[in-house]
Amino acid sequence: MNSLASASTHTRKPLALSLRTRCQDATRPAHLKSTLKQTVIRAVFQSFMGMVSITSFVTAAQASDEIMILRVSDYQQNQKLLLDSESRFNLPDAIITAINHEIPLTFKTEIRLSEKNQRLGFDYERTRVAIEYQTRLYVEGVNPRYYLYNSRNLKTQSFASLKSALLTLGTLQSFPVINLSELHPKQHYTLKMRISLDHWQLPAPLLMESLFKSHWRLSSGWYDVSIQTPGSWL
Repeated sequence: MNSLASASTHTRKPLALSLRTRCQDATRPAHLKSTLKQTVIRAVFQSFMGMVSITSFVTAAQASDEIMILRVSDYQQNQKLLLDSESRFNLPDAIITAINHEIPLTFKTEIRLSEKNQRLGFDYERTRVAIEYQTRLYVEGVNPRYYLYNSRNLKTQSFASLKSALLTLGTLQSFPVINLSELHPKQHYTLKMRISLDHWQLPAPLLMESLFKSHWRLSSGWYDVSIQTPGSWL
């Protein structure tokens, strides 16, 4: 009501004046049109750069305490390199509220195995394995049940509480990384893992908000484990 009242008190520009202004614009010299165009483009560009700088600042300032990888352990079994991991979620209140209002959230898990080499006196690293999958967390029902849908194994699990769902989301057991036959003996490897909230999967209004509010841009950061393969797996 306030905005409508305010709009009604403004003096409207007569239609004739508006048309005359357009005619004047149309008959301006070419160099004045060019100058005006450059001014508008410059203003739009500066506004865009301002938004980019704000977004970059938010991204750089994000904390990783809300998602924390506590442990990653590697071991060999049945001629495969496996990993166990344990992570903790301490989600902000705004995100918990969104979950309980039936807004689904997507978490991304990334696992990388890289190989360290030296050639011509220079160290370099190449990725041997890159695994990425998404886990969708959502709630349904009058007596709410929390669900996790894993895009890797296409399985859905149900939980009575958000705490139980997050505990499962943060736990990996006997996760296969690579066959031992694909690894070189006496070689240095780095096993990395990261969990993040995929804010690009949010509904449109929250997606816009996530560009400026850091509590939607959560990431554990990379957790690294160094591995040196033995001379023989036997």
